[in-house]
Amino acid sequence: MFKIKIYLLAACLFFSFVVITNAQDDLQKGKDAIGRGDFVTAVDILSKTVAAKQNYEIYYYYGLALYKTGSLQKAEENLKSALAKDDEGIDAMITLGNLYSDQKKYDEANSIFKKGLKIEPENINLMIAQAQNFSLQGKIDDAIKSLTLATTFSKENPKVYVGLGDAYRIRGSFKISADYYKKAIALRKIPTAYTGLADCYAKQKKYNEAIIEYDNAINVDPNYADSYLGKGKILYFGGKFQEALESFKKYSQLMPGSQEGNSFYAKTLYAQGSYYAERNQSDQANEKFNEALKMLEEVLKSDPRSIAGNLYSAYIFTEKADLDEANKTEYLNKALEFFNKVSIRDYDIEDLQKFAKVNTSLKNFDDAFKHYNNAVVKDSTDDDSETFYEWGKSLYKAEKYDEALEKFQKSIDLGNKNMFAKMYKGFCYYSMKKYAEAAPEFQAVVNIDTKFLMAYEFLARSYRFANKNEESIKVYEQILQLDPEHKESLEMIKALNAKIKGN
Repeated sequence: MFKIKIYLLAACLFFSFVVITNAQDDLQKGKDAIGRGDFVTAVDILSKTVAAKQNYEIYYYYGLALYKTGSLQKAEENLKSALAKDDEGIDAMITLGNLYSDQKKYDEANSIFKKGLKIEPENINLMIAQAQNFSLQGKIDDAIKSLTLATTFSKENPKVYVGLGDAYRIRGSFKISADYYKKAIALRKIPTAYTGLADCYAKQKKYNEAIIEYDNAINVDPNYADSYLGKGKILYFGGKFQEALESFKKYSQLMPGSQEGNSFYAKTLYAQGSYYAERNQSDQANEKFNEALKMLEEVLKSDPRSIAGNLYSAYIFTEKADLDEANKTEYLNKALEFFNKVSIRDYDIEDLQKFAKVNTSLKNFDDAFKHYNNAVVKDSTDDDSETFYEWGKSLYKAEKYDEALEKFQKSIDLGNKNMFAKMYKGFCYYSMKKYAEAAPEFQAVVNIDTKFLMAYEFLARSYRFANKNEESIKVYEQILQLDPEHKESLEMIKALNAKIKGN
């Protein structure tokens, strides 16, 4: 009996030894995968390791791999477990802080970074992470101060200069930003530097240069997910939807725990639907919109607070409202419901414009004006001519003609070449019965498009109501050249000639 117990104990010890040895082997394989940037493989390997053995190192590397593949909730759990094993684990602190920063939990992130810097005051990676958190929070001066301090400890660390590039890019100082990214690349070719430079170019609308830098990042590290996301966005906004889809698919493969890839896939389907909608191909448009909505439903099932999921659902219902007059109000209210699920601080300029348009259509004018104002404040490049134009249209529908005129003129002053900005100025003067002021605006539109019948009609009426009968007749005659059976022109030429003879 005693010998049996000895054998059992030996077997248990041997089994434990095998499990621990295998766990250590798998840990090393997981670390090797992380070193290659293959985080998807690392997650697969380390998920088995963490079940067999729990210590700081395993929890940290598993948490890191989960973070890099977008599984933020599980990543947070494992990083916290790592810190429970070692509350001074700097690497786990940095990763958890970055995770909180990505989730816009800036104060929680900074609290972790401050704790880490008390333990290791000269840790460059901690300084960089803290500075990045400051930049995302909008505390650019604090970020620059932290990174400048970091350069006193290490002038040869490219990540410091990437951080400075990020800070100045967020501030809108693009030339300085680009110089810092290039300085980082000169020290070492790292994908974050190339992607940062590409983001910088994209902000300046230098899209070809941006694509080149995203490709440079991919060449350095084919597993660097952000480069595919950035490249996909440019292709998407450039109307190259098929290429964009390929880029977003690759991003989604590298970040399977994130719904962002699927969100952008849905955005691309939405864009294709919009293309058909603009051409009144409603069946094709609705097919794309419905396909996109199915994907967005999955995104929102996984994360009901998804910004992209909610905003693009709102976009689609806004478009469907334009295609279906019978259900217009229902769709607009559905769009409003999705818009309201996203905090205003998370809106881009385009989001604010679309939100305002929905409110305008529902005659919620005060809300619409507020959103247009927020869009103007948010646009750091001052390229907000489109916002002023749409704001003017909203004011026009609210019958605030003086204010609408001001917005249309502001849009034109900022370089808006859209002839409808002048057309709407004419409508404003016309609605205010200032016909002499309306006529030059409609004439300007006619000069741009010599076949735009509506502009001729309002020009002729403006002259008529301003008692410029001969000018009005000339315009009506021009209309008859475009439409020989134009009823109003035939009647008014006859009436105005009689009026002139009667005088």
